[in-house]
Amino acid sequence: MNLYSIPLTYLTGNAFCKPLGAYNDFSHLPRPLHSVAYIVSGCALFVCGKEQLRVCAGDVVYVAKGCRYHSLWEGDPETNFLSCHFDLVPFGEPIGNREYPLQVIKNCEALYEDFVTVVQKEHTPLSSLQALGRFLHILSTLFARMHFSYAPPINEQIRRAVRYIESHYDTPLRVPELAALCHMSPSYFHERFKAEMGTSPIEYKNRITIGHAQRILLDHPEVPIEQISEKLGFESAIYFRRLFKATTGKTPREYRKTVREGI
Repeated sequence: MNLYSIPLTYLTGNAFCKPLGAYNDFSHLPRPLHSVAYIVSGCALFVCGKEQLRVCAGDVVYVAKGCRYHSLWEGDPETNFLSCHFDLVPFGEPIGNREYPLQVIKNCEALYEDFVTVVQKEHTPLSSLQALGRFLHILSTLFARMHFSYAPPINEQIRRAVRYIESHYDTPLRVPELAALCHMSPSYFHERFKAEMGTSPIEYKNRITIGHAQRILLDHPEVPIEQISEKLGFESAIYFRRLFKATTGKTPREYRKTVREGI
């Protein structure tokens, strides 16, 4: 028997309630994490581009990392749901070289207890392991049923650079260092990276770093912005604020005021 590891790098869960008519607009603010949400009661309409998807009680909605969309909550008087946010090592399973769009997975009542276990507020070391096991069961069940398209394979040398950037997001990185890691000249590496990833190495690194800043801002509202800037390796909090707004459209303080909508 072969054993495979799922490289989960982040997981958090919460129970949420949306009143009738609530509207969330993420069309200009791509989500920094993957999300799956089980609808306990009520319903909602998700709009992504030209596609409209309705999710109702007993269904699960999946929102991919980086997705832009808006949602209208239609439960009368409210919609209740259990939401899990997670992230994976780049190119790790179950994502791999597949692209999963925003989608609704119907008739998921059998996963309700799994979601309840994951979103519990108080976890002991043992219950944390149980919650992790339940979440992996959620993923294995959902991804087996979800539709996807294959993405073009990424050059293995560029994959190496991407993984290095993702694990060193809080340290200064320079193109010559990344190029040397991939055994390429700096100019050729820059050209290949942009062709494979659709952005420059430094822009990609900045996007990953700001994604971590978003998590800290929401998960730890008590941490000063200056401390977050220092933790993420920025020499100046002023530059951190400028880059954060250029990436998200909001200042860190404005972003922190945003209620964690859940999905």
